[in-house]
Amino acid sequence: MLSQLQSATWVEAAVFFLVANALIFASSVAGCWLLGVVFHQRRIFDRWEPLRALEMTAAIGSIFLNAAVSVLGWWLWTRGLIHLRMGGIAAALIDCVVMTLFMDLGMYGFHRLVHHPRLYGLFHRFHHRHETTNPISLFVLHPVEVLGFGGLMIVFLMIYPVSLAGLLIYLGLNVLFGTLGHSGVEPFPRRLREIPLLRLIGTSTFHAEHHEHPRYNFGFYTLIWDKLFGTLDPEYDARFRGHPGSQAPR
Repeated sequence: MLSQLQSATWVEAAVFFLVANALIFASSVAGCWLLGVVFHQRRIFDRWEPLRALEMTAAIGSIFLNAAVSVLGWWLWTRGLIHLRMGGIAAALIDCVVMTLFMDLGMYGFHRLVHHPRLYGLFHRFHHRHETTNPISLFVLHPVEVLGFGGLMIVFLMIYPVSLAGLLIYLGLNVLFGTLGHSGVEPFPRRLREIPLLRLIGTSTFHAEHHEHPRYNFGFYTLIWDKLFGTLDPEYDARFRGHPGSQAPR
């Protein structure tokens, strides 16, 4: 497949990545719905945010913009500016961890930036129309945010020769965490908070709290940066360990 992509035309690459991103969208929406059914007794919100035409349009636009970013990455790869290497499972896992931590820090910084009062109304307020979430919330973003997140990934790939397997594992985790964070239910067991490393994972409750209380929880995959920079919701532990359906007052 790599050799076919390397020799593909612009049109072929555009079609491939558009179909791939449409499938990612469909799988995330289906995953949110399935999580809502399976874990309905562990709901964080008592309802999903209603679907609206404007937000559906934005979500579909995100598919096209993500495809455009993918085509740019493909072009840089065919020009030798992005290097993908082969490697075994150990190399793939190391690359995935490195990429996850880099992207988590970069997305934390970008996320805090768009919460700046001068930028919030221009860009990020649109995503926070969803105080609760629904299956398309992950994709309801301002175009600048879609391109910003995609650009951050391209920067990483240009400076770090990641293995193909590591990149694919990261991309799978990216969709998984985005889906979990906007599912409106908490599938992680409460005992997760008792395990030293796993307690740093960004749970569904962690991101749901950000939608409720936007001055907290800016991370995406982990709690690391929120802990380091003092932006972790002080009630997160109690909220995660307690009844998932209860909403802590402010």
